[in-house]
Amino acid sequence: MGRRKSVALLTLSFVLVYLGLVSISHIANLDRSQGLSSRSQEDVQYTLPSMDQVLQSVSDLDLQRVLKAYKNRHEEIPPDTPPLRLIVVSTWRSGSTLLGEVLASYPGVYYHYEPLTPYGLHQISPGVLQNEVTDLLNKILHCQYSGLDEYLKFAFVNPDLFVRNTRLWYMCGAMPRTKCYLPENLNKLCSLFPVHAMKLVRLRLEVVKDLVAADPKVKIIFLVRDPRAVMASRTRNIDWCETRECIDPGYLCADMSRDLAQYLVIKEEYPDNILLLRYEDFANDLYKKSEEILKWAGLTFHKNVKSYLDDHTTSDEEEPWSTRHDPKSRVGRWMKMIRFDEVARIQYHCRNVMKSLGYRTFSSISEMSGGNAVGLLNIP
Repeated sequence: MGRRKSVALLTLSFVLVYLGLVSISHIANLDRSQGLSSRSQEDVQYTLPSMDQVLQSVSDLDLQRVLKAYKNRHEEIPPDTPPLRLIVVSTWRSGSTLLGEVLASYPGVYYHYEPLTPYGLHQISPGVLQNEVTDLLNKILHCQYSGLDEYLKFAFVNPDLFVRNTRLWYMCGAMPRTKCYLPENLNKLCSLFPVHAMKLVRLRLEVVKDLVAADPKVKIIFLVRDPRAVMASRTRNIDWCETRECIDPGYLCADMSRDLAQYLVIKEEYPDNILLLRYEDFANDLYKKSEEILKWAGLTFHKNVKSYLDDHTTSDEEEPWSTRHDPKSRVGRWMKMIRFDEVARIQYHCRNVMKSLGYRTFSSISEMSGGNAVGLLNIP
């Protein structure tokens, strides 16, 4: 009897332990499933309201009319377009305007053109302005214009910041201009677009890294150009490059060197979120490189992008800010624009970073006249 009672108690113990383990396993699986679901939702979570939802939330009659008129254009956005934040990081006169416009030609792209223009001809590195600048960029990249009064005041008197955003400006042109700068209106218009493209020529990669760390949807295109071509363009094509940070090749190449080092750090930590692009490679095969860039970002080589390239590469405007020309025909033009002593000075400051990026140095005028300045890029 005692032995039977012991067996019964032992069996009961096993049953209780088994039930406990099953319960724990069930809870763990439930937690894991909820965790995976939550993480999955977090990865794809993006507040992208439909046009109808935005229309229902708008009381302003002008804004309602603009949205209704834009509705057909908005439907051109491919339904499988992923939520993205594409940031072109470069420096003055490196081809970033052309690249930015290529990206902006894709349907569904909301283009933030040079949002750091208010900071003048200066480079922003880690330091005093870092938090201020990243806060501004994070807000406009996520359609949060409220509280950005100074930025909006600057944009109002410097319309280029909004004019270059052709989709926004199309809508702005159909209502009183002041309404285009109201935060509540911008929040709604901006939120319609799944892809945001931004070009920055005043912010170094070490600061931009904060944006990648904060949001996995952020992807950086690190655009570089032969510093000799950059300096030739700054000193020959424009008259506004007056600060030492703009006119001194030592500053340019110090920035390029730091950026390249930071690129390698970001590439190690976020391999899918950064792409190194030489302007020369881009210009020499514009269609192929545009397709590769879009594919890397998760987009297709849309017919609108091809139409943009067809239109811009068959024109030939000489204005220094124009993107209407065939860049391939101008890649080596700098060699006829500056004296060899200037080339030697730039190479003195830039030799190491030029070697890393595959730019060949010249030791004589005759060597330079051969025009073979771009070698192989050996950086991933």
